[in-house]
This record gives sequence, structure tokens and C-alpha cells, in this order.
Amino acid sequence: MADGGEAERLAAVCAHLEEIRADLRDGPGGDEGPVERVLAAARDGGDTAGALAVLHAVLQAGGDPLGLDGYTDHAGAIRGLRPAGISTTRAEPVYLCPAGRCARYWWPQATVPVPHCTISSSMLRRERL
Repeated sequence: MADGGEAERLAAVCAHLEEIRADLRDGPGGDEGPVERVLAAARDGGDTAGALAVLHAVLQAGGDPLGLDGYTDHAGAIRGLRPAGISTTRAEPVYLCPAGRCARYWWPQATVPVPHCTISSSMLRRERL
């Protein structure tokens, strides 16, 4: 499994892929190559750290000071051991990365279908906290 920072960044790519692609197209390079290299490394089960670092740097060079970290669920937030609103006495359902490679999560919502992993196209896996 990826380390904490890498997992967070990979989750951001999965959850915000189209937004990242648009930002890259609108940036100085006008090229989606950096995000495509991240996806290829993740699909191949390879090391994504280098590709994520390049994508992060390209986003920063395009004028986004937070780079890839600005897309994470915890951008600008102080994290605790448990997400806010999660009970410690009852098992809460949550959906996670199907391969366990990233830190993406999704809380069930009425009438909203469970999302799929952008990298593998698999449905996020259900777990209990």
C-alpha cells in the first residue's frame, strides 16, 4: 500500500480526474500526460510516487500553489484520528479504494450509486469503521 501522502494524492486523482485533466489542459503545457502517467503506473501496479510528484509539480507550475494537495479531501483541514461525525460505538459503512492503493473514501448517500474507481473501473469496496 502507498504511504499516507501518496495514498491521499492518488485518491485525489481518482476522485477528481476530470477536474485535474481540465486544469492540465488549461495550464501552460496544455497536456494531460502527467495524469495519464499516474493512471498507467497505478493500473500496472507500479510505483506511483514519481508520477504523482511530477503531476503535483506541473499543477503548481500552472499556478496552483497547492498542486495535487488542493484536490485532497483534507486540503487545508486539520485531521484527527477519526473523521468528524463518525461514531466510535457503531460500525459505520464506508466505501474505499477497491485495491487498497489510495486513501479515497465515500460515505453512502441515499439514491446515489456507489462510485467506481477511476483507475480500475471497479466499484469502491464496502467496509465498516
